[in-house]
Amino acid sequence: MPPLDAIVLSAGSASRFGIPKFLLPAGKGHVLLTRVLEQALRVADGRIAVVVGREAKVARYAVKNWLAAQPGNPGSRVVTVINRYYWRGQSSSLKVGVRTLNDSEGVLVLLADMPLLAPEKLAQQARAIRSRGSQTLAVAAAEMGQIRPPVFLSRPLFPEVLKLRGDLGARALLKAHREAVLLVEWGSGPWFLDVDDWQTYRTVAQSMNWDREAFVPPRRQTIPVSVACAKIDKALASPIVPWLAPGILLLPSNSESLWLWLSRSYRGVRSLVVGPAQTPAAYLELIQRATLAVLANETDSPGDGRDLGA
Repeated sequence: MPPLDAIVLSAGSASRFGIPKFLLPAGKGHVLLTRVLEQALRVADGRIAVVVGREAKVARYAVKNWLAAQPGNPGSRVVTVINRYYWRGQSSSLKVGVRTLNDSEGVLVLLADMPLLAPEKLAQQARAIRSRGSQTLAVAAAEMGQIRPPVFLSRPLFPEVLKLRGDLGARALLKAHREAVLLVEWGSGPWFLDVDDWQTYRTVAQSMNWDREAFVPPRRQTIPVSVACAKIDKALASPIVPWLAPGILLLPSNSESLWLWLSRSYRGVRSLVVGPAQTPAAYLELIQRATLAVLANETDSPGDGRDLGA
């Protein structure tokens, strides 16, 4: 039986979120991307292609930094590749991953915004992949009979993957070959949750105690709206507005890290978190400090939102 290879997709634009969500802190030493990569390394005994796009340098740094701290040199099985056309949708990233592993017998595709994947569920899927029949082209997780990621795509599907367009990934392909898709029922649970907005991330972080990570908070300061309105106008005019959380923008700065509270709300913005971001390490630290500071400032109870219990 050949080794099981995998692809981790983390090249989306995260336009609905604001800042690159896959770089959000996810417990000591982790961001969302490395949480999923950790699960990929556990279930896949072959190669793993991590496809990055937006903020590619920072994503590559985060992956390299995390891998360097792991025992057993798992980085020897991981290659990080850039999708320069990530804005074309998820299919463009999937194609980059398949081209990278084009000699594989098949790939298990995981999404970097699904950080609560359960090892036992993935192991169940891996067993189904390894014992699949010759007529099975794909093996997908399922929730009450409905196809969900992660999805295993066998080599015969690769030519069709390379013809995909848009943001649907392999969904249309699996629909076209429904009779050749083996479903592995996972049941409903937190493993299918994807982090698409601040409210979901906050609920996940509080449920997993990621918000308890020690950090140095940015110094807080109240400023007049007139001091910040030009920066806010420029940020809101960007193709992707750098929202960290509702009403809070994250902006690079040459100064120390500061949490600037406006004397009054301006164009839906009530505060800015600014700080150094000239290097991948500095930007990653800014995201961590800013995110943990906002989580610490939240007044909602940890139980607010979606129940993440198994």
